[in-house]
Amino acid sequence: MIKFIKYYALEIYTVISMLILVIAGIMGDLSVIQKFVLVYIFLFISHEWEEMSYPGGFADLIAKMIEVDINPEMKRASRIPTSILLLTFTITPFILHQYPITILPLAFLGLFEGFVHIFAIKLFKCPKCYSPGFVTAEIQAVVTIILFTYLIKNQILSGFDYLIGILVMFVCFVIMQKTITMMIGYKYSNLPKMLKKQLAKKD
Repeated sequence: MIKFIKYYALEIYTVISMLILVIAGIMGDLSVIQKFVLVYIFLFISHEWEEMSYPGGFADLIAKMIEVDINPEMKRASRIPTSILLLTFTITPFILHQYPITILPLAFLGLFEGFVHIFAIKLFKCPKCYSPGFVTAEIQAVVTIILFTYLIKNQILSGFDYLIGILVMFVCFVIMQKTITMMIGYKYSNLPKMLKKQLAKKD
């Protein structure tokens, strides 16, 4: 069972997320926050597949940068921490939609993904203005801007709420990344040095 979960982590995440979309469709009468969550769910499903499978290749870029050989099984298993993070970030605000602050970690993650994939083009010296996952990442960023416009216009949250939201996102994201690097036998503390080394490489 464990081996099955490791190998089909992305597919399992996709099925669970699609079930949430179906259940939400059956429920109907959703709040604005819940509707935004559903948009993010769809985008994150699409993003995971664009980044890892169609066209995929983002994990290979990371592996090349940190100079670690990641076998196909480990590459698939690496989706487990990511799936847990995404499900936590989406299910929480969907259930607790009456507390809009709960959607902020999800929103900031969407905005962060947009910046990351623009930065990745320069980092990995991509020949085209594209890095695996770029299209869906930028759409996530646009959705976040729309969400923030809605929240600010209606004065739904305070500045302190946004600070909490971005801190929660970064803490959880770092934990996820650290877990993945541990899974592949790489020290997370070495990552900044590898990023600096990669940026210093000539085109």
